[in-house]
Amino acid sequence: MNELGTYIKEKRIEKGLSIRRLAELADISHTEVKRIEDGLRKQTSPQVLRSIAYALSVPYEDLMAAAGYIDEPATELDSGTIAAGIKDTEDLSQEEIDQVNQYIAFLKSQRKN
Repeated sequence: MNELGTYIKEKRIEKGLSIRRLAELADISHTEVKRIEDGLRKQTSPQVLRSIAYALSVPYEDLMAAAGYIDEPATELDSGTIAAGIKDTEDLSQEEIDQVNQYIAFLKSQRKN
């Protein structure tokens, strides 16, 4: 099992969810959840990770880090710093700024490949 699979399985069990119930909540197949937990899914998409994070009520950044998309989750102190240098971000919500930061982290992670 990999870091991502271990993390998801631990959180799923903590919440008292079966694989099938997590799959329903995340709107993905139960076989996909099983593959991720077992480490058989080599590259889980950010969209699937977002769905699982929502279903488990865990930070999306934690799943992105466990999947290797970002080095580590953003802290409270730096969560707005990346988007701060981008034009027209004054009216974005904190959630939208976090999404911009996550996308930037994803783009940077693609350079390493």
